[in-house]
Amino acid sequence: MSRNRFFLVGRLFSTAATGALIFSMASVSAQTEDPSAEAVRSIEETEETEEESVQDKVVVTGSLLGRREFTSASPLQVITADTATLEGLVDTASLLQSSSLATGATQLNNTFQSFVTNGGVGTQTIDLRGCGDTRTLVLVNGKRWGPSGVRGGVSAVDLNNIPQSVISRVEILKDGASTIYGSDAVCGVANIITRTAVDDPELNFTYSQPFESGGEEMRISGAYGFEIGDNADFILGAEFRLQSELNRGDRPWLDCQRDYVRNFETLAPIDRLNFSATATDPNRNCGNLYHNAVIDSLVEGLLDQDQRLVPSGDGTTEPTVLGGAIPGYVLRASGGPRRGTGVTEAGELFYTDILDAPFLAEDDFRPEQENIALYGSSDIQFAGLSWDADVLYNKRTTTVDGHRQFAPSIGSSVNASGNNPRFGYLGFAYDNGLNSLVIPIYPYPNDTTVEVEYYSVSNSLTGGYTVDFLSDWSWKLDGTWTFSDAEYTGNQIRASLSADWGIDGIQDTDGDGTPDLVSAPGWDVFSPDLLSGADMASLVAAVGGVETGRTEYEQTTITAVTTGDLISLPAGEVSAALGAEYREYRIKDVPGALTQKGDVWGVSRAGVTAGENRVSEVFGELAIPVLRGQPFAEDVELSASARAFRYDIGGEGSIYRAGLNWQVNPVIRFRSSFNTSYRAPALFELFLNEQVGFSSYSNVDPCVNWGLSNNPNLRANCAAEGIPETFNPNYPSSRITTTGGAGELEAEEGQTFSGGIVITPANVGLNIALDYYEVDIDDQVARLGGDTIVGGCYGQAQFPNEFCTRFTRAAADSLEPFRVNDIRATYLNIDSQTQRGLDLELRYVQGLDIGELTIESSMAWSFERVINLFGEGFIAGVENNDFNGTVGFPYVTGDLNVQLERGDWTFAVFSDYIGRQDNNSTFVNDLDGPLNYFGTSPALYKGFTEATTYHGASVQWEGDTWTFSGGIRNIFDEAPPVVSPAVVTTDLGNFPLNATSHDALGRRAFVTIQKRF
Repeated sequence: MSRNRFFLVGRLFSTAATGALIFSMASVSAQTEDPSAEAVRSIEETEETEEESVQDKVVVTGSLLGRREFTSASPLQVITADTATLEGLVDTASLLQSSSLATGATQLNNTFQSFVTNGGVGTQTIDLRGCGDTRTLVLVNGKRWGPSGVRGGVSAVDLNNIPQSVISRVEILKDGASTIYGSDAVCGVANIITRTAVDDPELNFTYSQPFESGGEEMRISGAYGFEIGDNADFILGAEFRLQSELNRGDRPWLDCQRDYVRNFETLAPIDRLNFSATATDPNRNCGNLYHNAVIDSLVEGLLDQDQRLVPSGDGTTEPTVLGGAIPGYVLRASGGPRRGTGVTEAGELFYTDILDAPFLAEDDFRPEQENIALYGSSDIQFAGLSWDADVLYNKRTTTVDGHRQFAPSIGSSVNASGNNPRFGYLGFAYDNGLNSLVIPIYPYPNDTTVEVEYYSVSNSLTGGYTVDFLSDWSWKLDGTWTFSDAEYTGNQIRASLSADWGIDGIQDTDGDGTPDLVSAPGWDVFSPDLLSGADMASLVAAVGGVETGRTEYEQTTITAVTTGDLISLPAGEVSAALGAEYREYRIKDVPGALTQKGDVWGVSRAGVTAGENRVSEVFGELAIPVLRGQPFAEDVELSASARAFRYDIGGEGSIYRAGLNWQVNPVIRFRSSFNTSYRAPALFELFLNEQVGFSSYSNVDPCVNWGLSNNPNLRANCAAEGIPETFNPNYPSSRITTTGGAGELEAEEGQTFSGGIVITPANVGLNIALDYYEVDIDDQVARLGGDTIVGGCYGQAQFPNEFCTRFTRAAADSLEPFRVNDIRATYLNIDSQTQRGLDLELRYVQGLDIGELTIESSMAWSFERVINLFGEGFIAGVENNDFNGTVGFPYVTGDLNVQLERGDWTFAVFSDYIGRQDNNSTFVNDLDGPLNYFGTSPALYKGFTEATTYHGASVQWEGDTWTFSGGIRNIFDEAPPVVSPAVVTTDLGNFPLNATSHDALGRRAFVTIQKRF
């Protein structure tokens, strides 16, 4: 979105000036007499290690320049490894995703195996503020690592690759920082700082055990440090981590997906009772997987009659309206306007569909995951130079067990439409026994194994200059190479064996360039054991196939920086940094053979995605001391940075940043900054190779029965095409082809403003930082769905428009009149978003008679999360959408950690708070008012999650060579909140757990044991 940049830069100074006048008088009495006394540290600081404290300067995340104080014009949060141990956090993803900035957004964790996610199943990333994980940059020791994963959507650093045992602390920068680090640092930076020394060999063991089975975690690690001479230090280490699977049947809040609907007046539950043939309890009314049914699609589609057969339970058989029958199956209850619902004499709703089965309890909510990591680092001093090197190898194995539907359209040459040959199969007649086009719905195993091998090699060479006029300057040359080699293996349903009449004439399974017709079924279509899942092995033998794909991602980064002092001013030295960076990266994803040739049912066909890109950048940073030791200006510094970039593919441009750091007195400090930033298109967004999928026709074409629509634009535009208002064809699907946007995509643009105050009262041990932020992102890369493209064409006042050029519609006199097909869903720069909010960091340290007390807390309030789904000016008539406060985006999140250190003992209590979330605003109907539930009762859907707090406690004892830590997370076994599945957006799944950082494991105990030798 457009913004007056000069106005915002001016706000840097006006914000600080106004605050200074308000607060400085109250704190002037706390000023020290010596203006050169040690600067007061701000809230985001941690205790420096002994090695760091002797350094003259420290480099803070978000800057290239060393400073004598750990201060920054940008807000920072620091999480230490000690905090992770005391809170029982076993892996790096948990450490980062538990921060207050992360719990306020949907995090890609190890619970999304049922969805297509960037990086593939098992990948865990970090998304600060909900901008998207591709807009949060992850660094390791200030260096950029490449992403890893499977399939074409590899785009963000997988936190699984970074062993937690090697971490010293994490510095989270809450600002944009593209001028310092380049692409992706739009909404923040997570800089993972690794350990620099291991004084004694050590072994570590961590174990987390839920009070109920499932979800156990274990980590074993070891490290060994040694020296060669006086100038060469080395660390060698290894880590093994195992995360056991958590099945849906392991927890009551995962086991049974219900509607969660109540009577509007009495608030009594009115969820439909389970009267199905397989029900063991009518109140176990789960909706886990629809199966064990046969649909007469011809009658349902043309006559709008409920012709769905389900098991009778007592052997009763009932024919369809066309006279066909399946032994032991009857027409399901049909007592209301919504099919499948009956009403008892007492007015209770019930269903007879099969929506649950015991085998579904074994489906993974969180799959088993194993990581093996080997790492080494060195610090070598020679000839006035310093050479740091880091090497890492990590292997991740993720195994997923689950189920899906297999619902082919089974044709019949004997049918009610006069033996229409289109209902038969090539070369011979086939009678399915129901005289119609039918859809049997089977459960089918959906298993996946992912293996990712990740390599990282990083080197840094640092030195100075020998010439006198550059004696205060130093240089640094960094080189980082990462490589991901991954395989993904899964079972598929072969389209060529599926007997699905609906895909006739589309697949080319033998690769001869000619579409093939599928053959008649090679199995007993109406076998009760196949429909119920009792004999899934036979169905797999009839239609299944296993395939393995492979994904490679390689990234090389070379960075050169020189830093030093330019000139002396009365307030101090003007520091500068100049640098250049070159980065190249490539991707190659080769899907399995079945997927490549399109011989897969129910999933997209995909070709090989391959491509590479390069970028060259130059950048610079200045730190200018303005005032020092003056009234109301103990230390005032301006900072500025800029970067210019040029990509082979994705465009070129420049960005800048301006910042102010104003220490009014020892108590009050103001800071403010304005950044412009960018994100270059990811490789898969550029090079995705014709991924072909299919969507139900009625879901894609808005002109189906357009005479019933209340949208005047839709009615007028469909009529203008000559489409009858009762248009309701029996086309099975529309073909959607997704491709990369190379040649069209440009870099996304971002703008971030932050302004805050840091309060450090003298002799109190209290630090408070309060920061306001605004984030604007323009030209976001996104891919539109088929329904959005066609709906955008016909639903807008402007017709035709840009959407209409991205699909074809057949003519009225064609063999398939008015059919929409060949929808082209290319990645485009079409979205934008705006966010505003407030962050609070608090730290209090006080010595007491019983020990030293430390209280730390972080809070994040979100005021606005507007996502413009089509970008400003892309199409008329589309309004902004504010998702703030909806499920996945709470208004407020926070955490609290209280520690008491007494001698060798440390006692800790900690809490995580996730605020209320409500999806009411995303629906036309008011979810807080009465709605119809299957047409019979005034109902109240649950469209919100309650505010929830999870508590924990731990204790640690540290001796000379042994350290023991143990505690309990979620002490009160707080269950995660639930919502009605109907009011949760489908991309987040039917459980809000995937989207809200709520605790799915329940109460659990943890222990860490360390032995030093």
